[in-house]
Amino acid sequence: MNKRICILGTGAWATALGIRLSLNGATVFMYGVDVFEVNDINSGYNKKYFGENKFVSSLSATTDLSTAIGDSKFIILAFPSNYLIEVLRKMRTIISRNSNVILINTIKGLDPVTHGVLSKTIKKELKGYKAKLVTLSGPSLASDVFNLKPTIINVSGKNKETVSSVVNLFNSNEFKVIPITDFKGIQIYSSMKNLLAIGAGIVSEKYNSISSISALITLGLKEILLICKHMGAKKSTLLSFCGVGDAFLSCFSNDSRNFNFGKLIYNHGIRKALTLNKKTVEGYQVYKVAKNIIFKYKLFCPVFSTLIEVLDEKTKADHFVEKCWSLIS
Repeated sequence: MNKRICILGTGAWATALGIRLSLNGATVFMYGVDVFEVNDINSGYNKKYFGENKFVSSLSATTDLSTAIGDSKFIILAFPSNYLIEVLRKMRTIISRNSNVILINTIKGLDPVTHGVLSKTIKKELKGYKAKLVTLSGPSLASDVFNLKPTIINVSGKNKETVSSVVNLFNSNEFKVIPITDFKGIQIYSSMKNLLAIGAGIVSEKYNSISSISALITLGLKEILLICKHMGAKKSTLLSFCGVGDAFLSCFSNDSRNFNFGKLIYNHGIRKALTLNKKTVEGYQVYKVAKNIIFKYKLFCPVFSTLIEVLDEKTKADHFVEKCWSLIS
């Protein structure tokens, strides 16, 4: 098998995955637009995300997309979702229509225009290409993967052989990839839990109470199940690593972008939080999709409905929990 792998992105997650794959014997080429990050990676570091911690294996990075892709059998999408269309259109000019390249999507979120899963957007942009697509998702902090901490996530795709090849590509003693068949659900659950994590951040900042956060997550998971069901996901996927596993990580970890964004909202309000935040917050990008589904199907979702009001600036973050609790009988 051709073990040349291209990773589109030079952020924390892209770097952590690159290290993992390199340790598995792959030759990894990364593509990025930040010259400093690219040069740093070629020197054996990514100081922006991992400080002075030197890589345990070598990675190569470039600002030239064609060079990064080369004849790679696997191309990993690991960059902010707002660049998806732009990168895919650049990629179309490089890969062959007849290429059986395998695309591994690690980007979480839903299409802000169509409100559909990102796999639909990717397939639309690559219509006529033979590229195969899978999605990776689960409870996995980049810092943990970088430091070789035991991690398990899910993978899903339409083609069993393709999924199997991705499992074999990643699996090691420290990093396990478990296949599931719910290709749509793996994307929806991993998106909706980010919205819940914003609420968890608000609750954490106001009460600093594990009891309060646990109650919120219990209520929120029930609502996620309801929303995901109406979006075409399987109920059983909630109990997968990409479901409840990823939700717990995002709602309890101080390294979670969405959790920290919730804290910013509580302390500064939504507008200033958006200004202060420098990272992609998937939960904020997906909240309008949740709002649309809840309205369309008239769903009873006290947590998500109240959180949406906070993000719409109709309810103050300070009143988030009280309003949620008042709606519960």
